[in-house]
Parts: sequence; C-alpha cells; structure tokens
Amino acid sequence: MYKGFVELTKKMLKAFYDVSQTHKQFGDVFTEIGVRDPQPNASETFMKFGESHRNLEKVAMTMVTTLKPMLNDLHTYLHKAIPDTRLTIQKYADAKFEYLSYCLKVKEMDDEECTYIALQEPLYRVETGNYEYRLVLRCRQLAREKFAKMRSNVLEKLELLDQKRVQHIVTQLQRFLSACLKYDQSCVEVMEPHQNLFPIEVDLFRNNSVFERAEVGGQSAASRPYADRSDQADQDEDDNPVSKSFQE
Repeated sequence: MYKGFVELTKKMLKAFYDVSQTHKQFGDVFTEIGVRDPQPNASETFMKFGESHRNLEKVAMTMVTTLKPMLNDLHTYLHKAIPDTRLTIQKYADAKFEYLSYCLKVKEMDDEECTYIALQEPLYRVETGNYEYRLVLRCRQLAREKFAKMRSNVLEKLELLDQKRVQHIVTQLQRFLSACLKYDQSCVEVMEPHQNLFPIEVDLFRNNSVFERAEVGGQSAASRPYADRSDQADQDEDDNPVSKSFQE
C-alpha cells in the first residue's frame, strides 16, 4: 500500500511540475503577443492573461514544494522504519532458533541419562561431573533471556509500527488533500478576475503586417530575392529619361 501511495505521489508531483511549466510557457507566449500587439486594449488583455498563467505556474510550484516533504516522510517510513522492524524480527527468529536448539540438546541429554539408568550402565559424563550438561543448561538459560528480550522488542516495534502506520497514513492523506484543495482555490483566485477579458477585437491583418515588418526589417538588402532587385532595376531604367532617349 505504501509503495503504491509513494509511486502515485511521485507521478502527481511530476504531473504538477509539467503543468506548471506549461503554464509558464503559455504565460510567456501571451505576454509576447501582448507586447507586440499594436492595439492598446488587446495588448493589455494579453498581458494580463499571460501574467495570470505565470501566477498559475507559481501556485503549482508552491504545491510541489509543499508535497515534497510528505514524499520524504513516506520514504523514511518505507525505507527505514519497515526495514528496521524486519531486521528486528530476523534477530528474534535467530534467538528463538538458538534457544530451541539448546532445549533440544538438554532433552537429548536427559533421554540419554534415562536410557543408561534403565540399562543400569554407567554414563561417562555423569561419572565425571556432568560438566557438559551443566554447560548446556547455562547456555539454554542465557539463550532464553535473549529470546525473551528480543520477543519483547519485536512486540513493541510491531505495535509502534502499526500505530504509526494508522496515524501516519491519515496525516499524510490529510496533508495531501489540503494541498490539492489549496491549489484549486488558488487557481480559482488567480483566474476569476480575468474571466471577462475575452472576447476582444484583434486586427489580425494589421498584426501580421507588423510582425512581417519586424521580421523583414531585421534582414539586410543582400538577403532579398534576386527577382525583386531585378524588377526594381528595370523600373528605375524605365523611369530614367536618358535610357529612354537612348532606346529611341
């Protein structure tokens, strides 16, 4: 569940970032149109509309900045808290296996003593002080204390992990929803004052002429087509009286 939530949050943050960049590009385009438009009303409208899109980009980036710490918290829980609990459980399993091994060893030694007593035969380790048996008992006692301690730690960590899971997921979902709600409200506040900007009157022919003059004005005379220069030369020759008299 946490992995799915983290992946969904990542995708949504990436989507919001892409939306913010799209708003920024729209804002730049509308602002450029407003700067070049010769009509004052249309220019002011495009400038306002472009600025509103730039504000939308700021709102989206604010939301991304707000949700990024939430993603870090989820990563901490998913990649630190849960693996630490798994490691504790693994240590508990090792301690349990060790304790049960010593218990089995003690039982085997007890069965061995009972067998020799039933056969009325002497057992070497018993006659020599039964040191090995007492050593195994001591090891079993130490393993039992370690096993009990690890079991207590596992129960505490599982309880804390479960409590944190319930509280953590609720807190993060509330944080996520509040950020989305704030984003929607901010977008409405940004766009609501400009809902009556359109329609506007735009002289497309005049605008195209202005844009063409601006583009052509930046070109040198040497870059113009050869046919235009030849036509102009022919016209100048026809207008020249000296050339007319020479032809006559």
